[in-house]
Amino acid sequence: MVISPSVSQPTRIRYLVVAAGCSLALVAYIHRLGFSLFLPEIKRDFGLTDQDAGNLTWVFLIAYGAGQLPGGLAGDRWGARLLLPLFVLGWSLVTAAIALVPATVPASEEHLTLLLSPLLILLILRGLFGALQSGAFPVFSRVVTDWLPVTERASAQGIMWTASRLGPALIPFFQVWLLNVCGGWRIPFEILAGVGLLWAAAFWYWFRNRPEEAAQVNAAERELIRAGQPPPAGASATSPWRAMLRSRSVWFLCLMYGCCGPAGNFMFTLLALYLRDKDHRNLPDDTSQWLLGLPFATGFVACALGGLWSDWLIRRWSSRKWGRRVNGLVGLTLAGLGFAAIALVENVWLLGVVLCALQFGNDFCMGPAWAASTEIGQRHAGTLSATMNLTSNITGAIGAGVAGALLYGGKAELIFFIYGGIYVLGALCWLGIDVTKPMAASER
Repeated sequence: MVISPSVSQPTRIRYLVVAAGCSLALVAYIHRLGFSLFLPEIKRDFGLTDQDAGNLTWVFLIAYGAGQLPGGLAGDRWGARLLLPLFVLGWSLVTAAIALVPATVPASEEHLTLLLSPLLILLILRGLFGALQSGAFPVFSRVVTDWLPVTERASAQGIMWTASRLGPALIPFFQVWLLNVCGGWRIPFEILAGVGLLWAAAFWYWFRNRPEEAAQVNAAERELIRAGQPPPAGASATSPWRAMLRSRSVWFLCLMYGCCGPAGNFMFTLLALYLRDKDHRNLPDDTSQWLLGLPFATGFVACALGGLWSDWLIRRWSSRKWGRRVNGLVGLTLAGLGFAAIALVENVWLLGVVLCALQFGNDFCMGPAWAASTEIGQRHAGTLSATMNLTSNITGAIGAGVAGALLYGGKAELIFFIYGGIYVLGALCWLGIDVTKPMAASER
């Protein structure tokens, strides 16, 4: 009897799901970094100080962190098909709204100066933007849990984080061109918003929350995905909080990711200001665009390589624990040394090498870190990944406030030494993370 290939061979719809995650990461980071890249122009147009710029970053990160847990819980309950389009639609509209903020209060409305302060409006919109972006990656972590077998999760997360670096790697090279063609930063913001609206519509039309709901997925692929997974939990599943608090790996996972927050967020938010602003490095646009783009191009490679290497180590060593740990130990140590070296480097080309090295180290452990959240969290993967990301954004928000104050006070070198040391602490935290001990075990 001849067996039909359509029955015996698994379909590959899960790879299209990973591609959808890549496109989500690309859109999210293009929107996120777009504001940071144009921050020098925004600062000039609105008459802002370095401290104001730090506060805009701080508000974004606080809101981004505050939305992590609600977003993760909602994703575990209602699924990505509903939530992800709503998130992307919302933050795209906010991006468009930022471009409409006037630089000054109209004379006829001077009695409402405080209420209509451009800085206050920007702070509110940046907070909304952060809150709406906050749920995207925790929700997609649940998608990875539902759609990928255990042996492919780090690779999938790594590839998705690779896409998150593609946008930041490319957009600096279009920045000056967009400024010249569009006559400023406002029209590019509207263009970015339109890209987000198109993504939201396409994803909602195509995606389904689980393989069982997608007609294109055959039985062989469903069986492949289900191998090694716990049975799906319904809405009445046990609360994850007690299990999370009792899990040593959860504590170290969150602490590790929290150590990535200060320096990692500086790279995405205030680095452009540090490089381009006349009060700091004051580098020309053609130089700064390379220094901003190349690290993320390096991260593009590191994210994919880190996830693939971690999964390869697991197959090679038959040890999921060390297959996940090695990337973090090596990567975050390199990132810490590189970030501290920024303060010591004057030569522009050597600065570029240092920035690329530290971004490679940071991104080398992205895939394993998010894979660890799915393997430790299992049916609560969205909630755990949200908690992990929340920790990073709390520390990142505190770091942004501190960085803004230090930049304003002319003490930028302290930023790099302190945050580089915190990276190394994060590397050591990997020794306490054991992905073979899921937190759900403590519920039984």
